[in-house]
Amino acid sequence: MTDRPNAPAYTHEQRIQMHMLTSIARSQRALTQMLEAVADLTQKSADAHISSESITMNPKETVQRVVDNIQQISNYQRQLTAKITGITIRRRVRVRGHNGKPWLNHEHVTELRQGIQE
Repeated sequence: MTDRPNAPAYTHEQRIQMHMLTSIARSQRALTQMLEAVADLTQKSADAHISSESITMNPKETVQRVVDNIQQISNYQRQLTAKITGITIRRRVRVRGHNGKPWLNHEHVTELRQGIQE
C-alpha cells in the first residue's frame, strides 16, 4: 500500500521502468547541453581563433566526432526505451530524389499571359 489514498499502486517493475525512462530523459537533456556547448566553443574558436589544438586544428572533424558519439548514445537510448515501453520510436528517414516538373494549370497560365500582354 501507499501512504497516499488515491495514489496508483505501481508494481515494482513499473517503478523501475519509470526510473529508467526518467534517467534516459535526463541523459537526453545532458546530450543537448553538450551539443550546445560544442557549438558555442566551435563558434568562439572560429571567431576569436582560440589556440586550442584539438579545436583549431580541425574544428569540423572535432564537431563531427562529437555528433557521431551523441548519435550512437541516442540510438542506444532509443532502443532501450523501446524495450522498456514496448513502443517503437521511429526516426524519419529523409527521402532524397529529384524534383518533378512543376505542375501548371494551363487555364491560369493563359490568363496570366493575357494579363501581362494587356
